[in-house]
Amino acid sequence: MRAAARIAVERRNGHDEVVDRSCAAPISIRRCGDRVLLAASAAAPVGGDSLDLTVDVGPGARSDVGSVAASLVWPGPTDSWSSQTTTCAVAAEGHLRLWLEPTVSVARSRHLASTTVRLASGATCVIAEEIALGRHGESSGRLDLRLRVERDGDVLVDHGETFGPDVAGVGSSVSVGAARHVCSGVVVGVPAGLSRTCVEANRAAAWLPIADDAAMVLAVGADRPAVSELVARIAPELTRGGLLW
Repeated sequence: MRAAARIAVERRNGHDEVVDRSCAAPISIRRCGDRVLLAASAAAPVGGDSLDLTVDVGPGARSDVGSVAASLVWPGPTDSWSSQTTTCAVAAEGHLRLWLEPTVSVARSRHLASTTVRLASGATCVIAEEIALGRHGESSGRLDLRLRVERDGDVLVDHGETFGPDVAGVGSSVSVGAARHVCSGVVVGVPAGLSRTCVEANRAAAWLPIADDAAMVLAVGADRPAVSELVARIAPELTRGGLLW
């Protein structure tokens, strides 16, 4: 199955207006207050599925994109990979906050998730991705992630990670150890300052400056509550009114 969705936000008469929210099953889009939320109308992605999301933020506009629930990545009847490609463009002085609910890698699934964000001059963003490595009591499937953020055509960060029981180094410090929940994010538009790290029993997080006004955040832990508390502590720049979501 192939499906695509598009969200477009423009600044009109002093308000941020969603001017396009076209979509096709299994993706649906809803405006909820000042947020735009994605919802699944069917189980997806399944092995062999290809899903595409485009987000366009106009000059001076602000958009906060999330989702209503976690997304489970299911194995298909064959070993085919599923994929989700997210492409975002933020015009001058615009701002995008893109933070979906976690992606859950179900055992035996094979999934590729790619997110590309292109910022114009003066544009800012908060981009975060969360993954759960398997359901309770299960191993994860194979999951390949790529997060790329560009500004004025220059690359700020191009980060890739690979997870799964067949990946070299799985279960060791080369990967995420025994952690089952992973969060990675990029913040553009705040003073980056110096690097910050925090390592505790069963969880760790780092704030890594990539420019004077941009940083990448990486965190791993046993579960979402453990990771979210640590991220809020080490990277308050990601929060909205003290909350991550």
